[in-house]
Amino acid sequence: MEYTISQRGQRYAFDALVIGSGIAGLCYALELVEQRPLASIAILSKESLYDSNTFYAQGGIAAATADDVSSHIADTLSAGDGLCNEDAVATLLQEGQESVAYLMKQGVHFDHDETDALALGQEGGHSNRRIYHVGDQTGTAIVQALVARIKECPRITVFEKHTAVNLITQIAPHQPACFPEVIGAYVLDELAGIIHTVMARVVVLATGGAGKVYRYTTNPSVATGDGVAMAYRAGARVGGLEFYQFHPTLFYHPKINNFLISEALRGEGAYLRRPKTGERFMQRYAPEAMELATRDVVARAIFSEIEQSNDDYVYLDIRHKDKAFLQRRFPKIYETLLNAGFDLSQDLIPVVPAAHYMGGGVISDVEGRTDLGRLFAVGETAFTGLHGANRLASNSLLEGSVMGRHAARASCHAIDTPLHLHQAIEDWDSTSVLDLRRASQINVHWRGLRGEMSSYAGIIRTDAGLRDQLKLVLARRDMIEEYYWKYAITRDLIELRNIILIAELIVRSALNRRESRGGHYREDYTEKSSHAMESVLKVNDVSRTE
Repeated sequence: MEYTISQRGQRYAFDALVIGSGIAGLCYALELVEQRPLASIAILSKESLYDSNTFYAQGGIAAATADDVSSHIADTLSAGDGLCNEDAVATLLQEGQESVAYLMKQGVHFDHDETDALALGQEGGHSNRRIYHVGDQTGTAIVQALVARIKECPRITVFEKHTAVNLITQIAPHQPACFPEVIGAYVLDELAGIIHTVMARVVVLATGGAGKVYRYTTNPSVATGDGVAMAYRAGARVGGLEFYQFHPTLFYHPKINNFLISEALRGEGAYLRRPKTGERFMQRYAPEAMELATRDVVARAIFSEIEQSNDDYVYLDIRHKDKAFLQRRFPKIYETLLNAGFDLSQDLIPVVPAAHYMGGGVISDVEGRTDLGRLFAVGETAFTGLHGANRLASNSLLEGSVMGRHAARASCHAIDTPLHLHQAIEDWDSTSVLDLRRASQINVHWRGLRGEMSSYAGIIRTDAGLRDQLKLVLARRDMIEEYYWKYAITRDLIELRNIILIAELIVRSALNRRESRGGHYREDYTEKSSHAMESVLKVNDVSRTE
């Protein structure tokens, strides 16, 4: 069934447009209110303000005390496997205590121990306990507190169920054509089916990761790499996208999707076991750290065990811990598993590795500045070099909190600088054909792409597999681009277009890195190169992968 529609919406103007509503975007908005109380701010959220990777973060926020900062830096550099930007690491990690204090000021109530001191957890790759948490729902508590503060700010306008389509750019005088200025975005109002023109003096990309590029992911459905895809199309450089981090322990269940079993369980002593024999296996892969090895090591170990045994999962075992402790320390996990028929204190829990964190992103400094004028990227969307080749557990909430506030202060100059249009910016003007059957058919690409990426560009990669995957991605990309320009714009189409581009960038980056390092493992190049080369892609690069 086909019918013709027009999708032209309204025109809006704000001082700052924040795309995304995780910790980085929310902290940006709140800090900008402090810095510029009269600034007008818009926050876009594809679902509600509560639907983000941050909301589902279980473990906590890593924040070292003054006498532990050097150790935290060392742990981060070790996990990053030679590719961290040491200046970025030092700058971001030294603000750990300040970030915890800031979040507490916003209303986050971190857990306390029996002495009434703030309780600290430990996770893989950390040499000390430095993880501040709220049970196993730290992200939820943070988002709830920040959103409550957002709603108190009359200068902040929230657009829920709105999805950015593309960035609006212009070439400013004396600006190289390859690095335009970003002055807004076209935004789909999903409920009305129309596309607004939103102009802004500053645009902030805070869209999180892209877990939906893989079959198994801990991410919510909104994690489709929108910010990275839009920035790349606009001309910004991206980097580190081969280092997609897989979390070792997603709950394996036929009806429950995306439920993470926090790494904090292993921090509290949980074991990993083979399904048939019950034998622990991490001593074969990381004899010193065992279950507390970094995520890349544990995820590859589980993947290898599953592949060798023909089982679909391995078991997580914390039955040796007291039931009351488990219920107190991991209330949400305990309740969710119990509702699924598993008692954490008595049963072995089936788990599989799953795409968890986008290690790369839009290249930026620690204050969020990108290649493009007036465009900032923060949190998981940004690539500062903090994580290098592999993110250390619980550094992400710290990164989002620090970067969001830094970017707000750094963007004040652009906020104070009037936006001069050097060419006419047209509203979205398309009369499109909405074909319901075609929309259903095009969405089949989701399932095919995610399975292919998991097989060819997942935890273990080869040159032949990556080249096959690149051919598949390019074929799908051409079909989706044709559909994008011919038919009405929907959220599914926007997300699919972005995911296809992210998949292409991941595969190209993985082909270019002919070594194994951090979260990137090449079965045909198992050794680490003596030269820790950068990983950067930009539009119109002539890639050696073609």
